[in-house]
Amino acid sequence: MKERAGFAIRSAAFVIDLILLLAVSLLIGLMAGSSAGYLLHRIGVTSVGNDPGAALAASGFFGIAVFVLVTALVLSLLSLPYNLMEAFFGWTPGKLATGLRVRNQDGGPATFGQVFWRWLIKHNAVLLGVLTMTGIPFTALSPIGQALIFLGCFLVLGPSRQAFHDMASTTAVFEVSELVEEPSREFDVI
Repeated sequence: MKERAGFAIRSAAFVIDLILLLAVSLLIGLMAGSSAGYLLHRIGVTSVGNDPGAALAASGFFGIAVFVLVTALVLSLLSLPYNLMEAFFGWTPGKLATGLRVRNQDGGPATFGQVFWRWLIKHNAVLLGVLTMTGIPFTALSPIGQALIFLGCFLVLGPSRQAFHDMASTTAVFEVSELVEEPSREFDVI
């Protein structure tokens, strides 16, 4: 039987994904905030009387506010398509970098339904948020669901090496090296 990926390498993939998302969001936020502060200062909107220090401080605070807002917005907007990669392809950039793939329990290719269901369970706050926007009051359940999913991730430490979302969707995470089939060795008869 193929060996499933353990907690450490799966955690490393998660950290890589988190760093990539944060880095892109922070970079875009930094560019937007510094540009907004600079432009505001250049056009003189922030001039407070004849005090250039106050004008500089006002444009700086405006730039910081734009930085925080844009960073949060970009992080929110990027997280859905970023994480949907796992639903459609069975990997995220972190899983790709660490050589992990989401497959069915025996290591064979997972169906789209399995991988999408896994993603939906893992990211239940997204589903509950969408349902709440439609008027169905699930907001109170979202933190509880997220806590259960978080705790369910530690099931990877067990003998089956499957998190709750893996068990519920009949998937598992494998290292690519475990999935590579040995080439058959045929000998020519001379």
